[in-house]
Amino acid sequence: MQNPHTASRRTLDLDAEMAYWRSVHAIGRLGHHDFDQYRRLLRMGFEVYMAWPRASEEQLYRVLQDSYHRHAPALAVPWDEARWLVRHAWHHAEQAQSMH
Repeated sequence: MQNPHTASRRTLDLDAEMAYWRSVHAIGRLGHHDFDQYRRLLRMGFEVYMAWPRASEEQLYRVLQDSYHRHAPALAVPWDEARWLVRHAWHHAEQAQSMH
């Protein structure tokens, strides 16, 4: 996996992505946890996504999982749900990028 300091970074509109996921949560389609828990996961996932632009999805999951386990005591969302959310967030961000 390429070092984030030598690779070009991905860009995304973090505010727009967070607003999108907040709206998904507001209509009950995200899960039963407080949005702050999801916000933490989304931020973590987007940091990984932007830092490792040339990584495969599998490599991104490994980095995400390491980060998740470092922060797990402060997170109420189980890993399987966290992985699902971040995967969908990455795909949503990619779709938003392709539209610009």
